[in-house]
Amino acid sequence: MNQKGELQKFALVNAQTICRMKVKHAYRGMVSDFSQSHGNNRGNDIETKITQAGDQIIDTVINDTQAKCVKYSGVGADGMIETYVAIKIPKKELAGKMADEVKNVLTDEEKTKIDFHEDEYRKQMEERFEKFREEHKN
Repeated sequence: MNQKGELQKFALVNAQTICRMKVKHAYRGMVSDFSQSHGNNRGNDIETKITQAGDQIIDTVINDTQAKCVKYSGVGADGMIETYVAIKIPKKELAGKMADEVKNVLTDEEKTKIDFHEDEYRKQMEERFEKFREEHKN
């Protein structure tokens, strides 16, 4: 009870970690689907570059999140409380930054090899994140 500030900080980090894992899971599924439908480039550096670029942006965006809502439980008989923190991840902004980063890490030859179209990639990511959000409402 005497360390609400610390509790909030730990709750924020925990919320960020959970969101990071979920978003990366959704993104890696999308990269896998993209790889299979665009020339099956498994085993080379293109899929790795796309994954790493997305992971870097996911980490950056989620690390920059702030607590949007903080709630505390009542004080228990043992003097302990629980802290709940909500954060907001802007899907369109995240998808846009990821598409930009992927565009920047791929060479023109790699883009041609996988028929990379930034706008379509961005749209697919937005749809995938929206679908993931709908499937995991809780």
